[in-house]
Amino acid sequence: MTAETAAGRRRLALAVLAAASLALSACAQVPTSSPVGTSPPLAGAEQEQDVPLYVPAGPVRDAEAPEIIRGFLAAGVGPQDDYAIARQYLTGDASTDWDPHRRTVVYSSQPTVTRVDEDGTYLVQVEIDSIVDQNGIRTAVPSGTTEAWELTVTDVDGQRRISAAEDGTMLSGSQFAAIYAPHELYFFDPTFTYAVPDVRWFINRGTTAAAMTRALLAGPAEPLGGAVVSAFPAGSGSQLSRPTVPVTDGVASVDLAASTVDGMDSDRRERLRQQIEMTLEGLSTVESVEVTVDLDPLAVEGEADHLDPVEVNPSKGTVQVGVDPTNRTLAFFQGLSVTPVGGLRNVSALDPVEPAMNRARTDFVFLTSDRTKMYRADTEGTLKQIVSGISLTRPTVDGLDWAWTVDSGSSSRIRAVPLGDQEDGTAREVSTPWLTSDETIRALQVGPTGTRAALLVESEGTMSLRVAGVVRGEDGVPSSLTDPQTLETTVPMRDVFWVDDVTLAVTDYADDAEDKIEPQVISLDGTRRTLNPLAGLTGFSAGDSQSFYAETENGVYLLLGSSWRSQELTRAVRDLAFPG
Repeated sequence: MTAETAAGRRRLALAVLAAASLALSACAQVPTSSPVGTSPPLAGAEQEQDVPLYVPAGPVRDAEAPEIIRGFLAAGVGPQDDYAIARQYLTGDASTDWDPHRRTVVYSSQPTVTRVDEDGTYLVQVEIDSIVDQNGIRTAVPSGTTEAWELTVTDVDGQRRISAAEDGTMLSGSQFAAIYAPHELYFFDPTFTYAVPDVRWFINRGTTAAAMTRALLAGPAEPLGGAVVSAFPAGSGSQLSRPTVPVTDGVASVDLAASTVDGMDSDRRERLRQQIEMTLEGLSTVESVEVTVDLDPLAVEGEADHLDPVEVNPSKGTVQVGVDPTNRTLAFFQGLSVTPVGGLRNVSALDPVEPAMNRARTDFVFLTSDRTKMYRADTEGTLKQIVSGISLTRPTVDGLDWAWTVDSGSSSRIRAVPLGDQEDGTAREVSTPWLTSDETIRALQVGPTGTRAALLVESEGTMSLRVAGVVRGEDGVPSSLTDPQTLETTVPMRDVFWVDDVTLAVTDYADDAEDKIEPQVISLDGTRRTLNPLAGLTGFSAGDSQSFYAETENGVYLLLGSSWRSQELTRAVRDLAFPG
């Protein structure tokens, strides 16, 4: 399960951070005196037990304005007691007005402090890497982006204090990595087949469960808006009845306001409960969740067992589809065995390339070698041309059994076709209103839950990796892609693959046997790692648990640790692909 894997990762991360915090706290002390102009934490602030990582220093007596500003910025590493130490740098009124939770700016260069005028106004300028908002949504910014904060310093009883400050905090990249951690909120695809993770960043402390719940109530982040559904009504002001989500003996207690569930039928209330449970049980400290409404148990009339369970982190399995180059037919590849796909009509005359299949391994699509036609074949003997175009991209089959390709030679038209007995088998055009006239989609793969699409978009010779939400109706029919987010990569790219719900892999392909190709793995949380190079790489596939396969003219390779190991197959196979 995704939750178990994520919990394991977080337990390891917290163990490392705990060790780091001991060293860091030994170098700093909380001041014992209460400087002028301080105030207690804001009324209603969460008082759950914090996990201290950094203990910043308070203001030094008789410090000049630049030192006060730098100390205030440095104190942003200490969220304990609602940033009590950072508030010591502020006047009483400013401390009350300042909202440290509004946003966190992650900077890549040291901030500079410049005096603007004689009235005590200063400007803090810094080059930034990303911004995290109050709902944990992290937005990467283009390289070279700068941010400027204006602060005002005044005298209070002979001591310099900040009387006006921008909401939020500033952290270096290393501080951010130590204080924050990625967590997954869960929403639903429109057909309630899959749970869809939405990666957010929250501070590692006792209030994480409450922060995650509030963010869940606020709704999905872009680009998932319009691509997923939530049991919590959009724009309804859904809220908690009490500001904390205490975790006692592994039980997280979520108390919702009555207005949040008013008018909900039993099915929707049960979906609401599922959504909260899937989200909070990803925390290592949470084993179960109790949901109440104004301290009364969440009422669900009758049994909700009739609701089909949603699938979390759908598995691709261990079987891949490929092309047997000897007889030009589709074949299954598993372990070291290559076997024909039973029940298919003979497709050798079509010279198939780039096959894809559904998770049930009953429906297949492939391109002709000239990439002008996409065919559908199934194990009941169906063989049908379903798309024609110019320079069709490698097909992809999503978790709802729709086959996709892009006519990259004709204004990047995206075509989606239902497989099996769905609809009428007619291709639909999926719109991309955001795509400009000078941009071309060179590769596309739809994610396991059918709610996200990864695209490689070329513009003026430059390739970028983008992730968009897939907008569908309740019947699952796709209609458009939402405005995408761009993920930073550092390697040449010609193809993109979903590894799991929140992880992608990109790769280039070799033009000759000596070209060394480095695939790269990118998470939606913004982290990435580059795999060891492989000379002559011509094919790539990504399975569960980050099992990566590559192809060269010499055969198939499996990544073991950091090394590519040649596989001794029973017969040759090419163009391998896991379901998806």
